[in-house]
Amino acid sequence: MILSLDTNVMVDLLNDQVAGVRRRYDAALAMEDRLVACALAAHELLFGAMISPRPDVHVANAEDLLSDLEIVDWSYADGVAAARIRRALRRTGRTIGATDVLIAGQALARGWTMVSANLREFERVEGLQVIDWTDRPVIP
Repeated sequence: MILSLDTNVMVDLLNDQVAGVRRRYDAALAMEDRLVACALAAHELLFGAMISPRPDVHVANAEDLLSDLEIVDWSYADGVAAARIRRALRRTGRTIGATDVLIAGQALARGWTMVSANLREFERVEGLQVIDWTDRPVIP
């Protein structure tokens, strides 16, 4: 299985404070799932690290995590998929964040499963498989 890690999952891995995330990450590695990150998610992670109170530490930690993942560049086909998603969501009046639609477009175009705690937005994308590695209770 190819799992595309959203930025919030990478932050949870770095902070190691959200129950379940590290355990599921380790299980995915053990099952030899392919773990990827969209270059745009990598950008979000690194930007957050650069503006943190301790950028030297946080950038080094982010780069260490990113070196364990396959960082995948964005393509024209990803852009087409993202444009279709954006159009569909706009028609329903249930849009999602600009970067999230780009990340979702790549995952959908390539048949990847998104790993994110941001189910509220990603589950709006028709056809996108999304899983949450946190042990947060499901709120209807």
